[in-house]
Amino acid sequence: MDLFMIVMLIFFCIMTVVSYIYLLMSFDEKERCLSFDEKTKTVFCDGKKIISVRDGSGNYRFIKYIFDHPDSVISVTELEANVFFGQNVNIVKVLSNTHLPKEIINTFFCVSKNSLIFKNKAFLK
Repeated sequence: MDLFMIVMLIFFCIMTVVSYIYLLMSFDEKERCLSFDEKTKTVFCDGKKIISVRDGSGNYRFIKYIFDHPDSVISVTELEANVFFGQNVNIVKVLSNTHLPKEIINTFFCVSKNSLIFKNKAFLK
């Protein structure tokens, strides 16, 4: 009976370690990162191309601005002054015009009527 208990204890210890390793790996796989390559003017999610923008375009200026200000509250007034040269801005429309996939917008942006916050690292569901 003692040998059986020792074998069971070893089995459960091994299963616990394997379970923890699996859990850690699954958390690691869900973290995603957006990046912007200014040379190619391309936005990537974990190395996969998401969109490209034209140099000097409104989309380029917007993408560059948000990547220069991650984790910051960016107001409509700030965008109007620094990105869109005094034009009135609707944040939802600006994001839509970039052609970023909805999943990317929902994951990496906190959007309100008057501001947005861009986080270049997030966990996808």
